[in-house]
Amino acid sequence: MSFFARLYEWFGLLPVYSHDMAEFLKGMDVSCTGYYALPWYFYVGLLMIIITTLLFLLQYDLISSRRFPKAEHWGLAAFVVFVVNYALAFTAPFVAQQTKFYCPGLQLTVVDCIGFGVSNGAWALVYFSLLSLVQKVRSR
Repeated sequence: MSFFARLYEWFGLLPVYSHDMAEFLKGMDVSCTGYYALPWYFYVGLLMIIITTLLFLLQYDLISSRRFPKAEHWGLAAFVVFVVNYALAFTAPFVAQQTKFYCPGLQLTVVDCIGFGVSNGAWALVYFSLLSLVQKVRSR
């Protein structure tokens, strides 16, 4: 879990959401007594890897056909990867923020939800690009 926490917090270099959001994502429970709630960092990170890999495999299969130009189709696939991963990461904390189902000592905002979504989408694009680069090198 700490790998995904460090990753989404950009290794402490570029905070895109508040410390309170980070505490929520680590799993701070509703009673504020400890980290007993869902560890969102882990689940969102694991889903990001799975979804991005599946979308890459789908994109790679479509590129292998002659119906789609490679560069244009890769760009569309990258956009879909970003949007899907953004929506995934935005939704979980947004629902908690709207229903107020989190530790009352934490201050979660919609901007925090957007920041976490952008962070997840950006890391998904990095992973998608690495997969594409590996595939390109392998195919030579």
